[in-house]
Amino acid sequence: KVSIEVQCDIQSEDDQGGEAECEEDPLNWQRLVSRGVLTSLTPQEIKRQEVINELFYTERAHLRMLKVLDCVFCQRLSRDGILPPEDIKHIFINLEEIIQLHGDTFYTHSKPQVTDILCFLCSCFQFSGEEEEKLKSAVATFCSNQPSALELIKTRQKKDQRFNLFMQEAQSNRLCRRLQLKDIIPVEMQRVTKYPLLLDNIANEERKKVKKAGDCCKKILNHVNQAVKEAENKQVHALE
Repeated sequence: KVSIEVQCDIQSEDDQGGEAECEEDPLNWQRLVSRGVLTSLTPQEIKRQEVINELFYTERAHLRMLKVLDCVFCQRLSRDGILPPEDIKHIFINLEEIIQLHGDTFYTHSKPQVTDILCFLCSCFQFSGEEEEKLKSAVATFCSNQPSALELIKTRQKKDQRFNLFMQEAQSNRLCRRLQLKDIIPVEMQRVTKYPLLLDNIANEERKKVKKAGDCCKKILNHVNQAVKEAENKQVHALE
């Protein structure tokens, strides 16, 4: 029987309250701000904050699941010699790099507040140049490896009794939340597909506000231009 007692830090600093804290409903952001701030928000701003909060908390949950993949499966398989190193590398490929990339994004920020959320989004999810290429390469490597990794897991479970026993116990770990390894490996691909939708929802709200501000500026400019034109006409008539 394979022991899978895992000593692994999979909680961020604001998760020290335990697993229940990790399950906090991301839509309960309203209790994190003062009543004064809440009453000052428009319905559009509240809607935007809900999307932002969803982005933040789901990113935290995603990072947590990546660490479960590493601690409950990858590290134990290697430490106990259940699979040869080449198979472990094949299945988990650049998982450590993926965790590092998500961790660098997440742990440099506290819970996003209404007042500084645009700074949070810009610093988290806007990449360019070398950083962009690094991110694209890492995620592409991990996700493109997914089909062959899942096939190897399936083959090993059929032929390797020790590996099969390990999988049964590992997948029963409460940290897996009733998910099997074949369900956890695809989480990175699933997460990447959600980013554009979440960010577009926020960006749409910003574009509306920017357009409204732009329209106001145009009205002011038109008014000023008209006033200048009338003043010039008066000056011309006065000289005649």
